[in-house]
Amino acid sequence: MEELRIQSLTNLQFMSGINVISLFLLTVLIPLFPLEAANEYTVKFSGIQKDTHKLLKEASQLIANKDKPPKTKVALRQRAESDIPNLVKALHSQAYYNAKVEFAINFSSSPFEIVFQIDPGLVYPFGGYRVLPESLNIQPHHLGVSLNKPAYPKDILDAEEVLSNVLASKGYPLAQIKDREVTADQKSKEIFVTVQVDPGPLTYFGRTAIEGNCGVCEALIRKKIYWHEGQQYDPVKIDCTFNALEAAGVFSSINITHAEEPDEDNKLPMTIQVSEGNQRTIGFGLSYSTQRGGGFTAQWDHRNIRGMGEKLSADANVLQYFQEATVTYVKPDFGSPGQDLLWIADWEHDDTEAFEKTSYSISGILERQLNDRTRVSLGGTYTHLRNEDADNEGSFNLLKAPFQLKWTNVDDPLDPTCGNGIYLKTVPTIQLLDSQFAYIVTTLTGSIYRPLCRNRRFILAAKASFGTILGSRKKDIPSSERFYAGSENTLRGYKYYTVSPLDKDNDPKGGRSMMIYTLEGRWHASEKWGSVLFYDVGNVYSTPLPQLDKEMLQSIGLGIRYYTPVGPLRLDIAFPLNRRKNVDNSFQIYFSVGQAF
Repeated sequence: MEELRIQSLTNLQFMSGINVISLFLLTVLIPLFPLEAANEYTVKFSGIQKDTHKLLKEASQLIANKDKPPKTKVALRQRAESDIPNLVKALHSQAYYNAKVEFAINFSSSPFEIVFQIDPGLVYPFGGYRVLPESLNIQPHHLGVSLNKPAYPKDILDAEEVLSNVLASKGYPLAQIKDREVTADQKSKEIFVTVQVDPGPLTYFGRTAIEGNCGVCEALIRKKIYWHEGQQYDPVKIDCTFNALEAAGVFSSINITHAEEPDEDNKLPMTIQVSEGNQRTIGFGLSYSTQRGGGFTAQWDHRNIRGMGEKLSADANVLQYFQEATVTYVKPDFGSPGQDLLWIADWEHDDTEAFEKTSYSISGILERQLNDRTRVSLGGTYTHLRNEDADNEGSFNLLKAPFQLKWTNVDDPLDPTCGNGIYLKTVPTIQLLDSQFAYIVTTLTGSIYRPLCRNRRFILAAKASFGTILGSRKKDIPSSERFYAGSENTLRGYKYYTVSPLDKDNDPKGGRSMMIYTLEGRWHASEKWGSVLFYDVGNVYSTPLPQLDKEMLQSIGLGIRYYTPVGPLRLDIAFPLNRRKNVDNSFQIYFSVGQAF
């Protein structure tokens, strides 16, 4: 028995030694000799245009998982087969609804080469688009669908979003899309879409509840509501109400909703929920130019005087050669929604090469928002003006009737990247007391902004400005009322307010007309930084109409932009190309807030 026990122990020790050696071989030697190498591969597409390659590459899971190749050739073939639906779906997104995809694998190459042979077929256009019930009378063009144009799946889905808005505009905000049938006719090679709608009841605006206001009177909010109880539901009126409340400048958030179900009279109860923002603002700023020296601005606003959204503001602008102080009171919705009454008191002192002016004025202006793009104003202004160091020194008492029209569809008023703008200002003026005379100052400015690439990093901006003074003789018109150029916004690079007819001592006398063009290339290098190249050309003339046969002054320059929530900070350096002897310096530097236009 003892010998047996010993023999058994000896066998156990021997087996333990074998296990240790086996474990060593498994953990150390086997990784040096893999059972089967990974099958690396490349993917190519054949039979399609180059602009479709990127789309297929983004859709291909073969390419997405290229860094994780399968272990076997069978698995690689399975992966390629499973990629066919992805590629077909991508081709469908480009309206290739009869696309065929095949593949072949070259196992003799290293790495393996997978080639997808694409037969996209024809692009299928819309052959028809029906909305049922037909009593709704909704046609394809109402939804942005153009028959005989490519039937992209995205356009089909987008049309349904538009359909919901169209139904709401017809008084059916509770409408639901019940079914959508998309048929590809393989004979005509066209797509036919049928959408079944449950319009729900024809609804009307019900009672409106106001929530969230505290310092703002409910009466202010109700004055800005564009609908009346009992009117047929219209989302345009809701949008107008939202814009009017937002323009009041006293709310940080606005939410307009309707109930999920109408009452027994098919009226939808409405709710306007607001959150009030900070109603007082204090601001300071700095500016600098080699022409006018350094300076600062200060601003104070109260946007909710008496709880009715009336605005009182005070502004001061102090530079070495220019000082201005303005107090403005705005009464919103004066007489009707979207119409404001402005009372403005202004004091100004300006010392230039052409004149030294001191003035104060009082204005009453009626300003109206015609639509989301157009704003007009008309009013009266009394100005007491004192000119010194000018060719017609003295005091003037001027009565003015300024009219302004501004139309714009730009995407961002602080830093536009797309759109157009037109600005017209005409100011009939009469000299009161003493010697009486009259004249009209008119300026017209047009601007365009065009992105040069899809991400809108490169913007081409252009501006043209025209001005004329009609009426009295030039020597009667106060020097400070005439046209001058040479500033951070007009003919950069030339000495401040010296672009005008000059006397024998090269002193500017002002002009009766002007024509100035500006071209800028703007580059958004990053979220915070950008740069600008610009070219300015134009002149100021002594006649009521520009004398285009005379020489135009030109300048070029470059600038840096730092983008902030209140607009870009601007630093420009400009060089005059037609430098005038004993008048212009070799360059000018400008620093301020906002784009040049």
